[in-house]
Amino acid sequence: MPTWVPTHAYLGTDTCLLGYRHMPTWVVTGIGFIPESIYPMLTKAYIFNLLLFILLLNFTIFGLKLYIEMNKLIDTFKSIYLRRPYLLILFISILLTLPWITMGEFYTKGEPREATVATCILHTGNWVLPSDYADEVAYKPPFMHWFMAIFSLPAGHVTETTARLPSALALIGITMMFFALLYKRTTAFRAALASIIVLTSFEMHRSGIEARVDMTLAFFMIGALISLFKWEEKGLKGFPLLIPLFLGGAALVKGPVGIVLPCFVFGIYLLLLQRYSLWKIIYKNILVAMPALAILLVWYVLAYQQGGDHFLNIVYAENFGRFLGKDSKALGISYELGHEGPFWYYIPAIVLGFMPWTLLPIFSLFTDSFKNSMRHIKPQQLSIWKRLANMDKLTLFSLISVVIILTFYAIPSSKRSVYIMPAYPFAAYLLTLLYEWALAQKPHLIRLLARVLLVLSGILLVLITVFHLVDLSAVAAPLVHVAKTTHDIGLFSVAFQHLSLLGGVVWLLLLGAFTSCWMILKKKTPDVILVATLALFICTQVFLEGLAFPVFKDAYSSRPFAEKIEAKYDLKDKTYVTNNLREYSNLYGLNFYMGNNFRNFDKELPASGYFITAQGYIEKIRATYAGTYTFEELERTPDKYNDFGDVIVLYRIIKTGK
Repeated sequence: MPTWVPTHAYLGTDTCLLGYRHMPTWVVTGIGFIPESIYPMLTKAYIFNLLLFILLLNFTIFGLKLYIEMNKLIDTFKSIYLRRPYLLILFISILLTLPWITMGEFYTKGEPREATVATCILHTGNWVLPSDYADEVAYKPPFMHWFMAIFSLPAGHVTETTARLPSALALIGITMMFFALLYKRTTAFRAALASIIVLTSFEMHRSGIEARVDMTLAFFMIGALISLFKWEEKGLKGFPLLIPLFLGGAALVKGPVGIVLPCFVFGIYLLLLQRYSLWKIIYKNILVAMPALAILLVWYVLAYQQGGDHFLNIVYAENFGRFLGKDSKALGISYELGHEGPFWYYIPAIVLGFMPWTLLPIFSLFTDSFKNSMRHIKPQQLSIWKRLANMDKLTLFSLISVVIILTFYAIPSSKRSVYIMPAYPFAAYLLTLLYEWALAQKPHLIRLLARVLLVLSGILLVLITVFHLVDLSAVAAPLVHVAKTTHDIGLFSVAFQHLSLLGGVVWLLLLGAFTSCWMILKKKTPDVILVATLALFICTQVFLEGLAFPVFKDAYSSRPFAEKIEAKYDLKDKTYVTNNLREYSNLYGLNFYMGNNFRNFDKELPASGYFITAQGYIEKIRATYAGTYTFEELERTPDKYNDFGDVIVLYRIIKTGK
């Protein structure tokens, strides 16, 4: 009779080491009976491969289970959409905004700069012309900061969450307003697709969870444009109360442009409809613009009473000097008006801002049908006026909105990608029409888009899985020699190796979406594949916001240094900084986390106190005040990886002369 020996007695060992002179004829293993003659082949490498196979098999089974569960979830969402479409769009909007504004500290200069204005409102009670850094006046109307301050009242202080909440609510509002507009005028599929494209596009999603004025401005301008479109559908009858309120809100966020631009778009739209006389178009625009202008003028009068002529100079520079491209020195202001860019800046900006959904139009440029259509275009087919006349109203209004807004903002030399966000919903509608064409004529483009997103999400899943087990820093160290990149890799290495509960949940969510999309890609129709692709990208955004981005944000925050020096020194009303943007950048992040208590050193020239600046500026400052002040170093940040981008140093001020 053969002798039966448990498999584990031999794994990774040699038979002679066990003291056996005669091996059994058969060996029992977990996968069957192995003859004695081949059993020595069970080396460590073989066992590793076997375990790897079992692991992959388990992952496959787990993936299939997730696929089944995801299918059930998709069916549930489909049922909800058919019965309560607004509820589903609202749920997706909330999922992609509200949870993530609570995660991650301020890691750029822009967010704390806006949040500090709300801090000033709460501390001083000045709701008209609050300051945001030493004696720096907030030159834009503070409507968004009022919302920040109101949301912060229960806690008594501004937090990252309350500062970002206006932007998140604005993006939710934009999505819901736009969905309501399309749902009543187009198909349910088109309305949902366009709304989700807006919501998940790179620029809108990023701005919707940041404490910046641009998303709030976009909300009021888009609300005004949608209301103007509905007003024309009613024949411009009556007085539409919502339009002046939206226009006034936009003006209180960023000045007269909030009134001028929507009315300009609407005027061009009415002209192209060729249904109204020029005088009627002018009259109707003035009718809705004047109440909004009156709202803005009330704030201007109150602000002038506090700020005087200096305030008027800033208003002129921001609203007219910026548009006309005037130099900041000529305008008499101590800061640059913005990032300069070429006239065509917004073409690549909107393409990148809509990623990944602009991949499909890029793919379509290389299709045979597009090449043939361009090759056979005849001159008479290029009649723009005929094409515009044949468009339905919604398509025409969307096209005009996109073209006018991009052209308007292309004129000033100062350019930022967030300026054109009011055009995004209307551009998304035009993009949706292209997707419908692809579904009907070029379904392989939908499959190609799905494959691209599958590859990207698959890479994320593999990276997290591998580097949860392997130290990413150790792997990258011989390959990467840039200090900042090495630092960032170290951050993610720690995060991947010590996954939080939320990190594990979003990893499983992405794995389920990946498996479902992969299975659907093989069997289903293009429209189902597109829906699965949308779901996959939504899960990818949730994955990034829940696992990767908070680690990065917290690592670049100035909060730890602020807490350290406040605990060690009495800095209240004794902390000074420079406030000359021509010479030095401002420490907005540190100022926020220290309660907006900075004072202007150059103007006050104190006898004692504390001074904070960057390591790169101190020699210039010492040279400026040589013989009058010396600066004794007390504390410094351990490195330059913060929202300012340099080592921040705290000094004691010692006055040595007059």
